[in-house]
Amino acid sequence: MEARFLYLVATHSGYFTVRQFLDFAKAKSGKRNARLVEKLFGLGHASAQQYTRRSRVYHLWSRQLYSAIGKDFLRNRREHELAHIKTRLLALDFILAHPKEDYFETAEAKRRYFVERFKVSESLFSRSEEHATCITFADRFPLCVAYPSPDYMPVVTFTYVDPEHRNLDAYIAHLRTYRPLFRQLPGFQFLYVSTPTRLQKEAAELFSLLVEGKGLSDLKRYFDLETKWEREQYRLVTEQDATFLSETRMRYKGESINTLYYLWRRNRLPKDFQTEAAPAPVPMQKILFRAITVPGHEAIFGGSTKNWGDGWQIRGCSGAGSRPKSPSKLTQTLQKTANA
Repeated sequence: MEARFLYLVATHSGYFTVRQFLDFAKAKSGKRNARLVEKLFGLGHASAQQYTRRSRVYHLWSRQLYSAIGKDFLRNRREHELAHIKTRLLALDFILAHPKEDYFETAEAKRRYFVERFKVSESLFSRSEEHATCITFADRFPLCVAYPSPDYMPVVTFTYVDPEHRNLDAYIAHLRTYRPLFRQLPGFQFLYVSTPTRLQKEAAELFSLLVEGKGLSDLKRYFDLETKWEREQYRLVTEQDATFLSETRMRYKGESINTLYYLWRRNRLPKDFQTEAAPAPVPMQKILFRAITVPGHEAIFGGSTKNWGDGWQIRGCSGAGSRPKSPSKLTQTLQKTANA
């Protein structure tokens, strides 16, 4: 049980909490988790960081441990910034909640699967004039072959893990990056994984607009009517228009839609949000979007902004050499026009 849990942590996260181990082991807090932590520290396999009072995150960083499972090349053993740690913990939450799925463990395994199984062009995975932003799977979001329901055949399942749930800028950039791959598949499932539900409806709407090309004409009509209403041009709004406007105001909510409206008013709406950008339908393509809620770790992090190694920390007894931190990544925003 402990070995399987540590394998999952090392392969997919690098970080874990006691709560995650107890959920996996279906056990209560006590000797079992204390024994696991004691072993890890005694062997020098892990370190721990305290964020809020009596709340710790554990990091598997021993090369010996990763070598034992044939994965000493993984970057999980390095120290990371706080946003990365939160993302990895949520990704692990998702994997632990869906243990029966067949997860791809490396970026190379993902690339090989799409090339061999679906005959996807390898150019999608290397930078070129055609694909300025290639798919590298560097985000390391869980990707698996899953069974959504008894009515579905096994389907490749993409995930997007949102640890911050503040805005959807990075999510939009992610959809734009993966969209060329999505359009070459006969079907797939996409899961938006988060702790709160606040942005889930907005995420679903953006997926429909950007990936499926659905609702673009409604979005344009909504912007046009909203502009007329704001200018008090009521004579140009029919009763049917007024009903449509009322309904779409409930549908099109959120910071992303507000930004799109701002850009539309200035004739700067990105190409992939314009009606002519709607993709040609893929024959018989089946797409399923779902929002998934996972427990989250707000109780551990609170309002902390500490990165790994800032403040209180414990290391194992051996091999306590320093490791470089990965650089932060800039997110793309709606203001950046993207090609369809």
